[in-house]
Amino acid sequence: MAGNTASAHAADHHGRHVHINANFAATVVVDPDSLTCGGFDVTAQGTATGSPIGAKGTWQDQETACTLPLPGHYDINGTAIIGARDGDQISLGYHLTAPLTDGTTVYPSGTFWIKGGTGEYAHASGGGTMNAVVNLLDTAHVSATLDGSIS
Repeated sequence: MAGNTASAHAADHHGRHVHINANFAATVVVDPDSLTCGGFDVTAQGTATGSPIGAKGTWQDQETACTLPLPGHYDINGTAIIGARDGDQISLGYHLTAPLTDGTTVYPSGTFWIKGGTGEYAHASGGGTMNAVVNLLDTAHVSATLDGSIS
C-alpha cells in the first residue's frame, strides 16, 4: 500500500498536517503527592490512525491529572508516543484541562507539542490542539483527537 511507504510518510511529514484519532485503554492510580497534585497517574495503550501516521498505528501515553494546581479543574500533563505501521514514531508532550464534574464524562482539551521521534520523525517539531473524551466509569474506552502541524 502506498500509504505505508517511507516516501508516503515523507510526503505527509513535509505536508505539515496532523490529524490523529486515538482510542485507548487507560489504567488509573491515585498519585502519591497529596500536597501539590491531589489527583491521578494514568498510563494508556491503544490504537491511532490519521495523518501523518496512516492506518493501524499505536498510541501509548503517561500522564498526571492533578486537581490542586488549578482549583475546580483537572490539570493534565503528559507524554505520548504515536507509532506508525512501519515502526516510525512521533514523540509528543501535552497539557490539557477539564472542569471537575459530578458527571461521569470528562472532556479534557488543550495543546500538544511534537518533540521529535524516530525514523521519518526523528527531527520533527510542531503541535496543535488535543481534545479527549473520558468516561470515568469506563476508562477502557478513552478517545483523543489531535489537530495541528508537523515540520
